[in-house]
Amino acid sequence: MPSRLILLIIGIIFLIHCLSLNFTQDDAFISYRYAQNFTQGKGLVFNAGERVEGYTNFFWIILLSFFASLGLDMIIVSKILGIASGCVSLILLYQISHLFFQEKNWLFSLFPSLLLTASSAFAYWSISGLETTFFVMMVLVSVYLYLTYPRLWVASCALSVLIRPEGGLIFGVLILHKLLFRKDPLRESLSCLGGFALLLLPFMIFKVLYYGDILPNPFYAKTGVSFEYVKSGLEYFWLFLRHYGLWGVIYLLPIFLYKSLDSPGRLLLLFVYLYTLYVIIIGGDVLQVHRFFLPILPLLYLLFAIFLQKLYARFKRDLKMRMALIVLLFSVPAVFFLIPHKWIRDVKSVEKSLVDGMQFRAEYLKASFQVGFSIAVTTIGSISYYLGTEAQVIDMLGLTDKYISKHPEEFEGINATWKERRYNTQYLLSRDPDFILFSTGLKPSAPAERALFLNSKFRQNYSPIHVPFGKGRFAAIFRRKGMYSKSNEVFGDTRFIDLFVEALHLHQARRVEEAIEKLKQVTLVGPQDFALVYEFMGQYYYQLQNHSAAETHLKRAIEIDERSVMAHFHLARIYLIEGQREEAEAEMQKVLLFNPNFQW
Repeated sequence: MPSRLILLIIGIIFLIHCLSLNFTQDDAFISYRYAQNFTQGKGLVFNAGERVEGYTNFFWIILLSFFASLGLDMIIVSKILGIASGCVSLILLYQISHLFFQEKNWLFSLFPSLLLTASSAFAYWSISGLETTFFVMMVLVSVYLYLTYPRLWVASCALSVLIRPEGGLIFGVLILHKLLFRKDPLRESLSCLGGFALLLLPFMIFKVLYYGDILPNPFYAKTGVSFEYVKSGLEYFWLFLRHYGLWGVIYLLPIFLYKSLDSPGRLLLLFVYLYTLYVIIIGGDVLQVHRFFLPILPLLYLLFAIFLQKLYARFKRDLKMRMALIVLLFSVPAVFFLIPHKWIRDVKSVEKSLVDGMQFRAEYLKASFQVGFSIAVTTIGSISYYLGTEAQVIDMLGLTDKYISKHPEEFEGINATWKERRYNTQYLLSRDPDFILFSTGLKPSAPAERALFLNSKFRQNYSPIHVPFGKGRFAAIFRRKGMYSKSNEVFGDTRFIDLFVEALHLHQARRVEEAIEKLKQVTLVGPQDFALVYEFMGQYYYQLQNHSAAETHLKRAIEIDERSVMAHFHLARIYLIEGQREEAEAEMQKVLLFNPNFQW
């Protein structure tokens, strides 16, 4: 009875923990958009008419689509499902722990669930809108069934594959355990493999017939095998150890238990170490807060609890040591909560700002331009959802675009990590998107954004419009001018892009004069049709109150690109200061012509 009551209290604490971190991950909106299109009869697609499997969570999308068809809000439903999955995971972890400790050690049975509740990463992903804790729940279901109801675990593993592709790894680990530790007959393992394949066969047939591929498109966009992946994976692992692994101690302690562990205990070891190796090899995750380690976190905590319980049993007559271990049981959850607490809060704040900003841009575009336009973005989540299914959203990193994922472009001098390596600017420009949106405004950050500046078609046929975003702030979006009849030429020297970005960084640091000097270097090594460099120089001179130099550079920007909105805007300011009201009014008329709804 006390264990059930404490488990209920743990569940309530977990709920409060989740609500305190309330936000929606940008990537969750990709699933929402697929569900949007599906419920509207446009198919299981990201863009109407484009059959691309740009997701890795089929069953989650189907589940959201079902609730959306009932008229429920997908975002709220996804959070409820995530928190509910987290609560069920806590109960399942207790049930699995109970198999190891039995009733007499109920405190140790509850300890792993307590640790999981204290882990903000688990609460973070539970309320994020993604399928992460739903998958964690199915992993625990599979392990529990494997240990208790051996005829059902194959089906639960098959279902877990529909939630995340890593479900196949879960099945592989369990099969390996059957062969190596249970010593079950090979025939039985082959029978399980056949049943697993048979259960997934309809899903695989659907993928091939509907999408033309058995692997999801993100596989081509993200995966690879190289030292760079392993290096990134090790860094990802080390951060996890610092936050939730006691700097590696929690991984090393179970090794000392190996000889004393029975078959179920060795299953936990096999599971934790093989899954960790997998995460390292694939390079970790592009998203922060330890998402890829969550499926093994409960079992890692259980191994830790087993070690502490065996230690506790050794000190039967040493009351002081037993009391010290009890204190440890209650202090470790606090450590796991406090160490990454500020970092996770900061990550959440950045993610929330991104989603809010993209929603704001989407609403501006919908209000200012006719629906049905196309937009290319490097961060496709929330903006694609809030634009609605009428807008065509092109993923510049290829997650939802087959051509980019399978035909990446490379430029010498454009450095790219494995996380952002897939892009193809010439293909992208051939699709003539009406808008191109950088995740950081006018400053190109991703390699796909930087590489665009090498193309004459982008420099000459796209001009930024500026969306008012708070007091005195603007969010920039590149807008296509019209048909481009010239041939696209690629500028060979990439140095000007780095210099341009450095100048923007210097300006952000309020080192305006140094930023101007850096922009002067851009004019020497960069293309002559790069209007933005003169526009920024004009703005920076204006900030230094050097109106003569500002006017010269702003006019040069307009000479290159008549649609240089900010050049017209700052010229209007200069003319007002000089008392030339008619000239100022003429410049503002041009601002409004090229940038609808611009706010003075």
